[in-house]
Amino acid sequence: MIVLDKEKEEIPRYIETITDEIKAALSVQHVVLNQSRRILDDLNFIEVLAPVIKPSRDPFDRRSGRVSNDYYGAPNWLTSNMLIYKQALIRTFDRVYTLSPNIRLEPLSKTSTSSHLCELYQLDLEMREKTIYDVMRKTEVFLERLFQNVKLINARILEQLEREFNVPTTPFPRMTYSKLFEVAASLDYPLIYGETVPLEVEEELSKQAKKPFWIVDYPVGSRGFYYREDPNKPGNLLSMNLIYPEGFGEASSGGEREIKVNKIIEHLKLSGKNISEYKWYLDMMENDGKRSAGLGIGIERLIRYILGFSV
Repeated sequence: MIVLDKEKEEIPRYIETITDEIKAALSVQHVVLNQSRRILDDLNFIEVLAPVIKPSRDPFDRRSGRVSNDYYGAPNWLTSNMLIYKQALIRTFDRVYTLSPNIRLEPLSKTSTSSHLCELYQLDLEMREKTIYDVMRKTEVFLERLFQNVKLINARILEQLEREFNVPTTPFPRMTYSKLFEVAASLDYPLIYGETVPLEVEEELSKQAKKPFWIVDYPVGSRGFYYREDPNKPGNLLSMNLIYPEGFGEASSGGEREIKVNKIIEHLKLSGKNISEYKWYLDMMENDGKRSAGLGIGIERLIRYILGFSV
């Protein structure tokens, strides 16, 4: 793992952009974006452009603020995720993806961590009439091909950085929330069953992992209102997180979407959301909601994992 110079925060940005580390990151980022589009095109996904200004606040699990402004006399919000908008787009195409800018006002206490950014890009995928397991398998295919291509194309950069990046084989292992809860207890992390998993727990498990792994079977109430409850495992959500190995933490988050409006409202109330803010979404799901599943992959975290950077 490569640790970047902590003093770089004092360096003016225009100087920072010419450092070897930033040059490597931007070069690999170019290849990641190029190859992602090529692979997703081969997998029959349609790219759509993400909106930047939205008429309603995006839902999100983590406690980060949203950027809003008064636009022609009405409140509008800057994009913080594309989740419910992907569900609108999936009514037109079977498979969609978007490279979306996300603005999140993270608490000051989190701005110095390696897991939070106030401005980030996310590769969002959504598949109509597919299950969480379909998405997991398709994501594994996508990532395995992406890692292989990026490693081949950027071999010289990886060698210069002395980064031994091993392309993980698929399928990736799976861990249930219940098992994660047991591990958290053994590590003396205070975790109440049903709560959102702290990032510290995910990162600790990440340090112990040899390859990416999935966390599945999150309990109702621990995740967003948009996830579908598993009909075969009442009380569990059809939702997952993908975790990188080597201590790099969360790679992706997603799941299968709830389409029953009464269930969505029930989950909105459980999560303490203002139902009126999601009227258009509820109307859409009631009139033309489509079954779908998807996830989002953070680009900056992906680059960091490939290059082995720790910040």
